Amino acid sequence: MSFFKKTIFWIIILAAIGGAFLVFTKEEEKIEIRREEEKSLLRFEPEDISSFAIKRGDIIIECQDGSNGWHITKPVKADGDKDAFDRFFRMVVKAKFDGVLFEEHQKEKLAEFGLEKPYLEIEFKLKNNKKPVTLYFGDRGPTQNIAFAMVSDDKRFFRLHSDIRAEADKDAYALRDKTILLIDPIKARGVAIIRPEGKIVMEQPIQGRWDFTEPEGSGIVNVAKLMELLYKVKSSKAKAFIEEDPKDLKKYGLDNPKIKLNVWSGGKNPPEVLLIGGRDKALRGYYAKRELVANVFLLEEDFIDILPKAAKEMAE
Repeated sequence: MSFFKKTIFWIIILAAIGGAFLVFTKEEEKIEIRREEEKSLLRFEPEDISSFAIKRGDIIIECQDGSNGWHITKPVKADGDKDAFDRFFRMVVKAKFDGVLFEEHQKEKLAEFGLEKPYLEIEFKLKNNKKPVTLYFGDRGPTQNIAFAMVSDDKRFFRLHSDIRAEADKDAYALRDKTILLIDPIKARGVAIIRPEGKIVMEQPIQGRWDFTEPEGSGIVNVAKLMELLYKVKSSKAKAFIEEDPKDLKKYGLDNPKIKLNVWSGGKNPPEVLLIGGRDKALRGYYAKRELVANVFLLEEDFIDILPKAAKEMAE
């Protein structure tokens, strides 16, 4: 056999081996995917859920998927925190179990694993009129890093990591949007910080430049400082929610706020206004509310430290 023919022969052999290896690898990948799917605690995806309810004793939290994201509908009506919901779905809905304790429900074992009267249950209502699915969590294991669970219409008892149960054990505050002011610093065209002793008003007459309009003669605004301020406001979260529909703002010092923060973006959009009232020494925070929203919430004590008291603090 000539050198050329030998070369062609080995090329064909190597190609056949490579093709066989590729087919084997793809089959192995498919097998691994099936194995992972078989470890799924729930057999649906987050996008299949229309609503769900978390029940822990007498406490019930109901959540609904909406056109603009998830909302809490009980015990309060509030927008959901996107990051919190994403984490909940990733950790709970897409959870994997570590092992199957029993293939069949054994009534005498329910109490042993805390599943006779589950510590926590989550009922998922699915789209396309599919039957709701309920996930039950029992006790933690003796080592505290495992937990026990079962799923409606599934006869098995599962062992899983306790982090899954911890993530499922949410209260309304954890799932609720805690934004204190809906602003986009880049789109801001004006900022006013109003106190009883005076105002600081900053406006953008042209792109990239900000001026003080009050107090007059304060010069040019340091844009970097202003953007830092606005991004701190944007990222700040409510420490706690105090009252959903207050009838008397005076008890919170919000009838005559000690600080009013206005941020406007121009056009037809109304300004976003944050009112800051009295201090709660016990809770270590300041009462606050958005002007056009009813509920009163608590700000961290150090929040007011980021708001300048004098124009010179924001000047070039």
